[in-house]
Amino acid sequence: MKYALVALVLSTGTAVAACPPVAEMEKAANGWLNGERLPDPGLQSVEDGACAYAAYLPALEDALGKPVGVKVGFTSKPAQEKFGVTAPAAGALFAPMILENGKDVSLKGSRSPFYEADLIVTVGDAAIMQAKTRADVVKALKDVRPFVELPDVALAEGVKPTGALMTAYGVMPWRGVVGDPVPISDLADPEADLATLSVDLKANGATVSTGKGDMLLGHPLDVVLWLVNQGGYDLPPGTMISLGSLSQLNPAKPGETIEADYTLGGKPMQVSFKLVE
Repeated sequence: MKYALVALVLSTGTAVAACPPVAEMEKAANGWLNGERLPDPGLQSVEDGACAYAAYLPALEDALGKPVGVKVGFTSKPAQEKFGVTAPAAGALFAPMILENGKDVSLKGSRSPFYEADLIVTVGDAAIMQAKTRADVVKALKDVRPFVELPDVALAEGVKPTGALMTAYGVMPWRGVVGDPVPISDLADPEADLATLSVDLKANGATVSTGKGDMLLGHPLDVVLWLVNQGGYDLPPGTMISLGSLSQLNPAKPGETIEADYTLGGKPMQVSFKLVE
């Protein structure tokens, strides 16, 4: 899978002003892989962050293998407002990050873990790279999967997470639990069904957040169109695309049982797991 993730930030065309040295970002990546916190490389903008991520990513690939998917972040208004950005950003997902539904999830190795309701679509046809409309995207997708992501905002102590920093570190994916897929072909009207998708996120049986599909750039399929429109990379069949936050970020604590109940076109989807040390 080829990515030109330096392009995966919408910008005004402003030139990169303060891209950190490659060696600095490689050191940060290797430190993160070894359980360390991530430094502030002195970024001035999300464009700087995108440039920094282009240097950060190869070290992750050396350790974790080729990406199996893409995480698109900042796709909801609350997420954009929280991090002071006006457009999405993206980062690679790797196989060790994707966990099986129903199993315990160990927080070992995390530094500042959170959980949130998310949504994954799986690419079924490479023609997705020519998609111009939501209908084109639907034709190129294989399925929809419930997904609870556990990002790790692993910044150095005292460093405030900003849009630029989150972009520099690929929107900080760490782990995520994916549920059983609903094939696109099983949905009577995929466009309408995705827009009206709902999720109820619970901790120890109590609702902590709810969300709807239209929180994601107005429509989940528009997140895929945004990704496609960036160009310069491939999304081969089997690629997972994480579409963004359908809930608030919640601190992940050992001992909690997390459940996310989704409804998609009248069909239930669920993710559940227990957080352990």
